[in-house]
Amino acid sequence: MEKPLIMIVDDEPDNLNILDYMLNREGYKIAAFPRGDLALKSAMNKQPDLVLLDIRMPDMDGYSLCKLFKEKDLLKDIPIIFISALDDIKDKVYAFDVGGIDYITKPFNEKEVLSRVKTHVQLRQHQQNLEELVKQRTQELSEAYKRLKIWDEAKDNWLSFLAHEIRTPLNGIFGAMQIILENDQSDSNDEMKKIFDNSMKRVQTLVDDALLLIKINVNSNNYKYHLIKNSILRILKNVIHDIKEKVSDIPIEVINEKNIDINLIANDSLITKALHDLIFVTTKCLKPGQRIQIKLKKENNLQFIIISANGNCLKKDDLDTFFYTFGQRTLFKGSGEFGLNPILSKSIIKLYDGTVEIRNKEDNSGFIIEVCFQEQS
Repeated sequence: MEKPLIMIVDDEPDNLNILDYMLNREGYKIAAFPRGDLALKSAMNKQPDLVLLDIRMPDMDGYSLCKLFKEKDLLKDIPIIFISALDDIKDKVYAFDVGGIDYITKPFNEKEVLSRVKTHVQLRQHQQNLEELVKQRTQELSEAYKRLKIWDEAKDNWLSFLAHEIRTPLNGIFGAMQIILENDQSDSNDEMKKIFDNSMKRVQTLVDDALLLIKINVNSNNYKYHLIKNSILRILKNVIHDIKEKVSDIPIEVINEKNIDINLIANDSLITKALHDLIFVTTKCLKPGQRIQIKLKKENNLQFIIISANGNCLKKDDLDTFFYTFGQRTLFKGSGEFGLNPILSKSIIKLYDGTVEIRNKEDNSGFIIEVCFQEQS
């Protein structure tokens, strides 16, 4: 291990010689200079681990030299200990103000000098080791991020290709099955046709949602232009009307006693889909007759859309995985799984700088999905 380099700057030869002998004996390498300009030039070529600096020197005093060290990127982190016969408190305070890290008063005590030098050299070495470790870890993380980004792009490109290409064989299968069912005159035909129609719609929805999710993740900037101001009340009215046609056993209502509306600058179809899917999956967590209430709230420049499900609380695992891809496996209500609805809704909301979270009510009377956007001017 290389010996630490101590720079001594003092215009008195006796002081230089004493400090040189004292520190050399302790195993340090020494660079001694009688003038500040010489010390500065040397430090730029070979950075010392610590500087012992006299204050009173001709041409350039210690304060001025310390300031020059702190102005240069190569030297600014080098610890500087002032050594001076000046014992006034103002001199000491000023030494710290210009960047000194410690102060020893002349005539100095050998044990004190060695102890303080050792302490600050060790601190400097620990700092350098930490900086090197941080630099190394940053480099490793940067390289890992680059590899992950390449992998993500390849994955997204493959999924995009798959989502596009899967339509062709699916259309063939759906078309062939429709012909078979139309030619089948058996008593079970109607039931089979119903099962087939439901399955076909679910597969088509899953493919469409997967393709949209990939597009948002890969080309999010494309969805941040040509936006319009949307009335959330208007969107909710249309969404609730659509869901009621599919789900007749779950009452859904908007509670808006203060006549609040939220105006959101976003893509109309995407925000509509996000709210539609959140409310629709909420219906799958409830039993017939249990109720969904939707409230709008504004508070501290924030806008909230609160979907309150009055009925079942959710298990912790279900809450934790609610917005995962296919993470919900115990919340089904007859008609099937959530598909990509929650994760797609969260991606759309995040696209417009919003947040969404789910939690159980404190009185265990159900759960709440809370969507939040910054209030826009």
